[in-house]
Amino acid sequence: MKWNALILPPESMLETVCSAECRKLLEEHFHPVWNTASRDYTQDQLMERIGDADVVLTSWGSPILTEDHLREAKRLKMIGHAAGSLKGKVPDTVFQGRNIRLFSAAPRIALSVGEYCLAVLLNGLWRFPQLHGQVGSGIWRNGAFGRELRGQTVGIVSASATAKAFIRLLEPFQVQIRIYDPYLTRESAERLGAVQCGLEEIMRCPIISVHAPSIPETKNLLSAEYIRMIPDGAIFINSSRGAVLDEKALVEQLRTGRFFAALDVLEEEPPSPDHPLLGLDNVLLTPHVAGMTVEGCRTLMFEIVQDMIRASEGKPTRYEIGETAWSLMA
Repeated sequence: MKWNALILPPESMLETVCSAECRKLLEEHFHPVWNTASRDYTQDQLMERIGDADVVLTSWGSPILTEDHLREAKRLKMIGHAAGSLKGKVPDTVFQGRNIRLFSAAPRIALSVGEYCLAVLLNGLWRFPQLHGQVGSGIWRNGAFGRELRGQTVGIVSASATAKAFIRLLEPFQVQIRIYDPYLTRESAERLGAVQCGLEEIMRCPIISVHAPSIPETKNLLSAEYIRMIPDGAIFINSSRGAVLDEKALVEQLRTGRFFAALDVLEEEPPSPDHPLLGLDNVLLTPHVAGMTVEGCRTLMFEIVQDMIRASEGKPTRYEIGETAWSLMA
């Protein structure tokens, strides 16, 4: 018998995260209950619908599932999030006394984030906007300018899924990888082709990429003391969360022009029009879009639905979140 799949995203969001192939898969394996409204459900509307659901599929903008919803959803077996972290989307008690399995598309999003990190790193080495500006000012090939990635040392903060995706993309460049993660074993670091280091050593690398989750343990992980260690001429990338570093200290150091930073995340988003980072030539700001590629988004729900089907057939899963992993998630 097919399970009832309550699909929370409205059509406007489904166009982004659910391909035609995904819709076909849902029709073949489930009884999909589509959101035919032109907007996300309210909490009350979700309560009216969740009681008959065996599976719930969510994405960006979907209503938060509360304890009351879970109590009402007596048939619920799986929750799949066609977006990033599920933290804050379902109660932390979701595993307590319930046989509900959780799935998140965060590992798929990580592939897009890895590409973002490589793109901004190459931009930091070549400074393409400055070269464009030189041409517009009548300056043509004014001496050597770009720097090569090949053979550089890259420091990684946290061995998250985004970090691993980035590391894989760096392989052709024969870089030296240094990594800091208190939960990573030496053997696991070696499998990544990385050398395990302390945070101070990472912050002295010529290229630094931050991938730490935003959890209580990582609040201001990169304090002012660590920010000041960033060497002159370095490239600093943060695609994780603004809360993991002391943004005031970062602004202070960037104002000196000592190094270049590519930041997809800030402590407050969006930034105010007078945010001090907006006027700095040595800063590239992007609006928290590292994981938002067109191709990547279109696969999110499909990947989750496939994994749910694997789970229902007793096969190994790729996107399931266990209780231990949940405790470490942002």
